[in-house]
Amino acid sequence: MVPGTPIPPMLARITNGVVQVLKLFQSRAFTCENKYDGQRAQIHKLVDGSIRIFSRQMKDATTRFPDLINVIKELSNPAFLTFILDAEVVAVDRKEGRKLMSFQELSSRERGKKDSSITLDNIKVDICIFVFDIMFSNGERLLALPLRQRRNYLKELFPMEKPGYLEFANEMTVEADEACLSNESMLTKVNTFFEVACKSSCEGIMVKSLDIDAGYCASKRTDAWLKVKRDYVEGLGDSLDLVPIGAWHGNGRKAGWYSPFLMACYNPDTEEFQSVCRVMSGFSDSFYIEMKEFFSGDKLSKKPPYYHTDESPDMWFSPELVWEIRGSDFTLSPVHHAAIGLVHPSRGISVRLPRFICSRADRKAEDCSTSADIARMFSSQTRKMEVVDRED
Repeated sequence: MVPGTPIPPMLARITNGVVQVLKLFQSRAFTCENKYDGQRAQIHKLVDGSIRIFSRQMKDATTRFPDLINVIKELSNPAFLTFILDAEVVAVDRKEGRKLMSFQELSSRERGKKDSSITLDNIKVDICIFVFDIMFSNGERLLALPLRQRRNYLKELFPMEKPGYLEFANEMTVEADEACLSNESMLTKVNTFFEVACKSSCEGIMVKSLDIDAGYCASKRTDAWLKVKRDYVEGLGDSLDLVPIGAWHGNGRKAGWYSPFLMACYNPDTEEFQSVCRVMSGFSDSFYIEMKEFFSGDKLSKKPPYYHTDESPDMWFSPELVWEIRGSDFTLSPVHHAAIGLVHPSRGISVRLPRFICSRADRKAEDCSTSADIARMFSSQTRKMEVVDRED
């Protein structure tokens, strides 16, 4: 590990509620943190004292955040000559009591150029840095240390927070002797934390192991980090990050546009995209026009061998975008191949009544929801479906 060279970020598994989390964390100390609706940022301090910032995709985003650099330099302990941090950058309205704003607001900031930063005078959307992990400090790799110890390093690195500019991720700790499903007060405590996070414009909460199997696993998606998003909880519908891999020509009012779109998840083990559903609702006319222009030329292709579906769209797309899609529930499908073999030997999983929510410009195609995510959500959904091993 060398400051200035990004490492793949650690990832979290999806769960559909607090009870499922506690089944996995029984008798283990864990922490709950706000899951902010922002952009993941890996912040590096190099040996020459300079600060570099990398996105979730490990792309250099330093020129986009000169205000972040100033805050890090102002608040970090100078005894830390080098470090690598994990954080979330969130748009904030400081005139409205540091109100957290949406990812879309953050996306509206200028991006800067390769060789020049945006100027502080041109910044129209303020940010707050929510720091939640540290992977490297003063030449020492911290990946193998449990999260509780890594947090001690963070507290030394930032002796003081500056509300609205740099804060530690809001969190609460549940110790091992409290962590059991029969502990009603603890259940209430975690549920209340989740509800408050959602009311604070967060996506939900992250739940992380503090002591046992609590190292930082770069690029891995493990049960040490779980996410409970408000979109995954009963009554709010299920939300997935999916990739458009094809489309049909629209009819009627949508003639000349693409509609519907064929959406897919990713299987990292086989490096395949597996279809999940068609989606044709939630789009604006301007978005249809934008997508017709985007998916053209070299972004149109023949069906790649790593696309798995029984659908036959009019055209195939290269896997470049990620969209958040919300549906009512999951069902088995003879056409779609998502998670095929994980729940049913010959059928995949599809989403009923899918609707487009927003684009996720912070994610690349391989960071979308996985087949394992979808199988897990299917198995844990409240409305149970009998899985019969036969063709009918």
